[in-house]
Amino acid sequence: MSIGKVIRKYRKEKGLTQEEMAIRLGVSTPAVNKWEKDNTLPDISLLVPIARLFGISTDELLSFKDDITDKEIDIFIKELDRRLKQEPFEDVFADAKKKIEEYPCNEKLKWQVAVVLNAARLLNEVDNSDQYDEAIRSWFSGLLGSEDLSIRKSAAESLFHYYCRKEDYQTAEKYLQYYSEDNPERKVLQANIFAKTGRISEAYVAYEELMLAEVNRLRIIMNALQVLCEEDGNLEQAHRVADANENVAKCFDMGVYQEKSVQLELAAYEKNVDETARIMEALIDNCASISDFTKSNLFSHLTFKQLGKDFYAELQAELIKRFCDEKTFGYMSGNIYWETLKDKSHKE
Repeated sequence: MSIGKVIRKYRKEKGLTQEEMAIRLGVSTPAVNKWEKDNTLPDISLLVPIARLFGISTDELLSFKDDITDKEIDIFIKELDRRLKQEPFEDVFADAKKKIEEYPCNEKLKWQVAVVLNAARLLNEVDNSDQYDEAIRSWFSGLLGSEDLSIRKSAAESLFHYYCRKEDYQTAEKYLQYYSEDNPERKVLQANIFAKTGRISEAYVAYEELMLAEVNRLRIIMNALQVLCEEDGNLEQAHRVADANENVAKCFDMGVYQEKSVQLELAAYEKNVDETARIMEALIDNCASISDFTKSNLFSHLTFKQLGKDFYAELQAELIKRFCDEKTFGYMSGNIYWETLKDKSHKE
């Protein structure tokens, strides 16, 4: 690792901006920026002050030791895992700590060692487990500035659960910022924090929003799977998926309209006249049920925009128009319900 990357890594671990570092060293901010970009090197007279500022040796600053390879890391981690099953945790931890100190700039090594040791002490009955808290916490904290998204996220997640175990939910909540805003996992963890900290109303809203989003997501996936089964000629499976989708809609109080709508695609694909007519009639007669889930106790803490009578009337008119499309539903010709629907559409 170049000296510029070492400087950047330890500056971020210390929580210093380039400007703050420059002030402490008596140099300009652009100078620090050039070091970190490997455009220039610090003056030799600054090496000791820089190392002292970071709390490291000049050897570490200059990365005199060749970095450990990924293959060597894999071998070390496997051996670490083996030893944890056979030897005292204290001994294995000490050797792992030495390895990290030997290669202080290798994020992958630090990450994997921290994950393995943390899991081992939580899953097994390790004596005085708390004595290892600070070292493991500091390893994860040092990885929050990693450019590797997977390492950064893993470190944040570990720190979140670390502080939750300590029942320090306020600190734990801060680590949610390392997840993207629309990440469902973040929303689940946030809901958990709401529940643990007495913000009950917020917890209800968060959990119900997640549940509704997951139900809708699942039904979209099932719709796509059903179409795939149809195109692949696997109609038996298509029916199973459609039935399951309908049952999901029933289970979560989505209303008759949403329950029956999933079956129309399959009936049309099979050109099943009687089934198509039955589903069309159910959809047209139950347009107002499209928003039944908004009245369900399952989502009682959510606020929904109320749909007026005009919306349902427009939906019904649009359905009739779509169902009378001969290109799509021409196979319905001669069916009494469909012919009546066409007559009604023409009169309107």
